[in-house]
Amino acid sequence: MDIPQQAEAPAALADRRAAATATVTTLQNTGPSASRFDMVIVGDGYTASQMGLLREHAQAKWNEIAATAPWNKYRGSVNVWLVNVVSNQSGVDNDPYQGVNRDTALDMGFFCGGTARLLCLSESKAQAYAAQAPGVDAIVAVGNSTTYGGAGYPSLATVAGGNAQSGRIAIHELGHSVGGLADEYFTAGTTHPGGEPGEPNVTTDPRGSKWASYLGRSTPDGGVMGAYQGGRYYERGIYRPSQDSLMRNINKPFNLLGLTVMDQAISSRIH
Repeated sequence: MDIPQQAEAPAALADRRAAATATVTTLQNTGPSASRFDMVIVGDGYTASQMGLLREHAQAKWNEIAATAPWNKYRGSVNVWLVNVVSNQSGVDNDPYQGVNRDTALDMGFFCGGTARLLCLSESKAQAYAAQAPGVDAIVAVGNSTTYGGAGYPSLATVAGGNAQSGRIAIHELGHSVGGLADEYFTAGTTHPGGEPGEPNVTTDPRGSKWASYLGRSTPDGGVMGAYQGGRYYERGIYRPSQDSLMRNINKPFNLLGLTVMDQAISSRIH
């Protein structure tokens, strides 16, 4: 799920100092950051004795991301850094149920905005820790939880580190934070209020002219590219390019448009 950009106060001096003490582990180094895509993984809710578990969760996420198009095309040009973020307590807020509060470095928790699966955090704190890496082109924040959930911020993606589906969630959320793609799922009985969305994969035009060059072409997520009603959380008055892509169903691949957008976003940072 996409999280809109929100105004947030800069990290306090204490938070910046805490971030500055974090160590960085190299999961993959393919070359100088100036000419590579730098993915930074940060953790929340992992205590000092759980740094091994954090690395295990981080490596698993990267392995799944790297095996999925179009990331697999650029695997050899991506640096992957793990920032060892130490929390005072293990776990995240509102897990396994609402009302549970834990003292963690990034303030991560479920039930963000009243949505159970939405896993939010302090974006500024996550950015402060990620900044310890040699370069930052994308941030994946993993929470010490086995509960299904995640979120896509403009600057980062969040996932539950120990959930079996969290690798797919990470790829979906990176669609938001790296590619600027919209969610393509919707709630039944809702109608889009109007106004053309800025995201490349949703439109109010029932002809789908926004992606005219793709219309009628076969797409990896099945079927053909067209204009299918429903997307960006609304059932009516808005259209998506394919029936069931990754931005609607995490078990599907990107559609042709999503692949192009992500390919361009990744390759533009590689020189």
